[in-house]
This record gives sequence, C-alpha cells and structure tokens, in this order.
Amino acid sequence: MIETNDARERNHRRGKHIKFSVFTGLIARASSMLMTIISVPMAMSYLGYERFGLWMTVTSVVSMLAFADFGIGNGLLSAVAEASGRDDLEAIRRYISSGFAILIAIAVCMLLLFFATAYPLVDWAHVFNVHTPTARAEARPAIAALALCVAGSVSALIVPRVQLALQHGFIYNLWVTIGLIASIGAIWLVSINHGSVALLILALSGTPLVASGINGLYFFHRNRQYRPGWAFVDKAAIRRILNTGFMFVLLQIGLSLSFASDKLIIARLLGAEAVASYSVYERVFGVGVNLILVMLTPIWPAYAEAWARNDTDWVRRALRRSLSLSIGVSAAFAASIVVAGPLIVTLWMRRNVPVDPIVLYALAIWCVIQSLSNALSMLLNGLHMIRIQVIASILTACVAIPLKLILVRDLGPAGAVLASSAVAVCFSVLPFSMVVWKMAIKSTPEAARNAT
Repeated sequence: MIETNDARERNHRRGKHIKFSVFTGLIARASSMLMTIISVPMAMSYLGYERFGLWMTVTSVVSMLAFADFGIGNGLLSAVAEASGRDDLEAIRRYISSGFAILIAIAVCMLLLFFATAYPLVDWAHVFNVHTPTARAEARPAIAALALCVAGSVSALIVPRVQLALQHGFIYNLWVTIGLIASIGAIWLVSINHGSVALLILALSGTPLVASGINGLYFFHRNRQYRPGWAFVDKAAIRRILNTGFMFVLLQIGLSLSFASDKLIIARLLGAEAVASYSVYERVFGVGVNLILVMLTPIWPAYAEAWARNDTDWVRRALRRSLSLSIGVSAAFAASIVVAGPLIVTLWMRRNVPVDPIVLYALAIWCVIQSLSNALSMLLNGLHMIRIQVIASILTACVAIPLKLILVRDLGPAGAVLASSAVAVCFSVLPFSMVVWKMAIKSTPEAARNAT
C-alpha cells in the first residue's frame, strides 16, 4: 500500500507525540520514584511498622478503587480517540462535555454515600487489622482522607483522559511532575511535624490534585474548541460513554480484586506488619512495571486513531515494537532486582529489610507477565476489544482470590504474587495472544470484531 503525503505526515506526528509522551511520562515516573525514595523512609522513621503498614494498606486501596469512576474515564478516552481519528470536532466536544457531567455526578454521589454509610458504621481499625491505640485512632481519619482524594481524582479525570485521547499526554505528564514535586514538599512538612497518617495521605494524593486542577483550567483556556459546556451534554454521547465505561469498570473490578488485593489479604492473614516488608520490595519491582506502562499507554489512543483511519500497517509495526520493548526491558529489570534488590532496599531504607528469596523470584515473574499483558491490552483497548478482557478479568478474580488465600497461608507473601502470575498467564496472556494473532492475519476492523 502506497503512503500518501497526508498519511506520512500523520504517521510522523503520531510517532512524535508518542515519543514526547513517553519521554515526559518517564520524567513524571522518575519524580514519582523520587517521591517514594524520599517519603517512605521519612514516614517509616516516625510512624513505626504498624502505622507504616496502615499507611501502605490504606493507600493501596486507591488502586483497588480504580473503578470508582465506573469506567467513564476510559470510556471517554476511547470515544474521543475514535472521534479524533474521524476528525469530528463536534463529536469530541459532546463527548468531553457529557463525560465531565457524569464524572462530577459520580464524585458527589460517592462522597455522600461514603460519609452517610460506610464511614460511621464500619470498624476501620478492625478492617486494617491494627492494634496499637495510635494506629486504631488514625484508621478512621485515614480512610476519610482517602475518600476525599479519590472523589477529587474522579472529578479531575476529564483532563488527563482528554489529553491522552488527543495524543497530548505529554502536557499532562509535565503537570504530573509539578504535582509530584509539590507532594514531596508536603510529605516532608508532615513528616518533620510527625503528622498523622491522614495528613500523609492528603500530602501524597491531595497535592497532585491541585496541579491537575491548574492543568485543566490552562488546557481548556488554550483549547476553547474542547471546553466542556452544559449546552453540549448529549444523551447519545452519554449512552456511548456509559456503555463503553461499563465494560471497562467490569474489567477494572476484576483486575483490582485479582491483583490489588494482595496487601489486604496479607494484612488479614499475617498482620499489618507483614505488609511493611513485602510492600517495600513490591514497590521496587512495581517501578519496572510502571515504567513500561508509561511507555505503552500513549500507544492506546494512537492505535484507536490509526485503526479508525485503516492504517493497519502502522498498527502492526507498533505492536511488534511494544511487545519487544515490554519483554526485553521487564526481563532485564527483573533479573537485576533479583540480584541487587536487597542491597538497593537496604541503601534506600537505611536499614536491613529482610526478604525471602522466593518473594524476589515471584515478584520477578510477576513483573514480566504484567508487562507483557499490558502491551497486549493496549492494542485491545485501542481497537475497542474490551469484552474478551472483561471475561478474562472475571475468570482471573474467581480463581486468583481463593488461590491466594491458600498460598499465603503456606508460602507467606510470595503466595499472593505466585497466584496472580499463574492466573494472569492462563486467563490473560494466552487468550490475548491468540486474539491478537488472529487479528494480525487479516488486519481489518472486521477481523478484530470476529476475533472476540
């Protein structure tokens, strides 16, 4: 197929935006790593193991609540990216306005429901399995601070999703970096004043929300053609976003229950102190997974835009490169951490944090499998092939959770990771690979629909 000048220009611009987004995303991730490197030792030095475990466990709930926006953010990203591939500016604005209205409504309802029911009725100290008087007293304010941050994150989700869908994710990444640097300062202030766990949560998750709000105001001021307005809220757009979002929320619930439940299961079965050591090493390996995810995420809207234009050659090339990158980088990173991980953690934490070798090996396997699965998922997301991922996530959750409950008792924290890795291979990597292979044979939108 002969490329026209317009096609070559689109491919060049698409590649340039991906590179910018990857570069700025790595800067943002480096800032996040810096925040972790600085904040974790500072917090542990005065919190103690149980309160530190409480902080780690409560903040881990953020990842489990990724579905709190009911998939609207991802549904919006998918719809806007597809409309961008059609150069349909009117549709883009309808989707943005409708998505913003939905997100605001969700955030308000979330706060009202939480503070009217779960907050006053649940014994949060028992949920997080903490025993000292200080930790028990801080459990309830900590979860309240988390609820405020999650609701704020949901309402602010419109900006990053729109910027990513329009392949301007590099703009958002720069503001993320600013927010993370400000968050480091906020955590330092809380630490030197021996602040509560709730204040640490606000410093960690609340400060970046301020930067995100500024980003939104600036972006829509500079790009008035995308500015949301009540006049552009449209029933058809709401229905499209909700339908796609519903599929994403099912997917996110399954993934959260399967992979983000580790710390809660370990805390319940082994105590909050067991989470402290495990979470440190899990975060080190998580750096590699997150760095690769940063590189892969900008390809999602690019896949959608290219597929809408029937630019299947570019899709195939991008897929091959993303798979090679994911496998190669994750394997090299995992191997290096298995060898040098304990030394890195000792230098980082300024104390010896013991770990069983099986935990290192299990986390290394998990790192590679997660990276490969993420690379395949980006293509499936871009091509709107969500159904197969939903089925896989439901099967994964049904098998992974009981398997973790068994293996954690027998193998300790490593059991949770091994269970996650095993079910991910069986229900994600293998079926996703088969679908992608079938799609690659024909390389048409009809092939993508028939593959699922």
